[in-house]
Amino acid sequence: MTIPNIDEFWLLQGFQIPSILVGIFALYHLLIDRGLRNALNNHVIIAMVFVGLILQCIDVSGLAYYFRTGTVLVSTRAFCVAWTFIRSIGITGTLNLVAWASIERHILIFHPNLVRTKTNRFFLHYLPLVICMMYPAVFYFAIYFIIPCPITMNYKIIGCGYYSCILFYPSLALYNIVVNFLLSPFIIVIFSVALFIRVLASKCRARQRIHWRNYRNMAIPLLSISLLYIILYCPPYFLYTAYLAGLSKNIAADYYSVISSFNYFAITFTPFICALSLPELRMKFKICFPCCRRRRAAVGPQALMMTRTKAGPTASPSPGPIAVIAAIAQ
Repeated sequence: MTIPNIDEFWLLQGFQIPSILVGIFALYHLLIDRGLRNALNNHVIIAMVFVGLILQCIDVSGLAYYFRTGTVLVSTRAFCVAWTFIRSIGITGTLNLVAWASIERHILIFHPNLVRTKTNRFFLHYLPLVICMMYPAVFYFAIYFIIPCPITMNYKIIGCGYYSCILFYPSLALYNIVVNFLLSPFIIVIFSVALFIRVLASKCRARQRIHWRNYRNMAIPLLSISLLYIILYCPPYFLYTAYLAGLSKNIAADYYSVISSFNYFAITFTPFICALSLPELRMKFKICFPCCRRRRAAVGPQALMMTRTKAGPTASPSPGPIAVIAAIAQ
């Protein structure tokens, strides 16, 4: 079972523009607000949103055109090489960033003293972020620009088939699968589950409410993004690993085909998760996008019906608004 190309085209187009708008919104506020910009826990989110915007503008546009027409956007070798190179760096780099964020949250929440000094902050915070993006850039630059690739361009498939260059070298292909596409999903699952358990345990132990609020504000955005990748991105890679280990490809074949088409939406939905899970951005998001506000019942003055009561020793005050007004008057 495969999703028709025209359906994939409309799915990509339907979410591309909103994702770009929300990504620009989130990136703008994360960079313009000094407090949000200086918060260490927001730096990896800024990097993910930025890389996601690049992929939405370049890769998704190329994919949408391919699904609509059946050919690549520009039928030249230079375009195919550049498209494949940017796509490979973006997807691998995003997976690396989410995997590192799953590890770093343990440091920021439970061992904040490790990043107090500038030296520790450089080695435990800034350097890993740079490595997450520089490593795939160097790796795929060597694959696509240095190592010879005896392949004929096919403008009727995604990336013109240029990604198959790595398949000419079995050892590099195995390394690429294990390190670039299997290691990160395993790290995301293991460390996200561990973070969830540790945060719940801390909630039970913490006596001061402010500590739990700080843990929650740092953990919820990362756990939300990790859950998105666990649902959409990890299953096809885990199934692919099982197939390599000897599992029959007839098992979950339809599911594998469908989920492989939807795994890209993890990158598409990341800006929405960031905008809605960060408390500082949530209110600004609702202001900029009124459709996301909750409708509240209008509160206005209400007319009070007053009734006369008979005077006399046996008359009792009428309950309700009259008694309240009488009490206020006295």
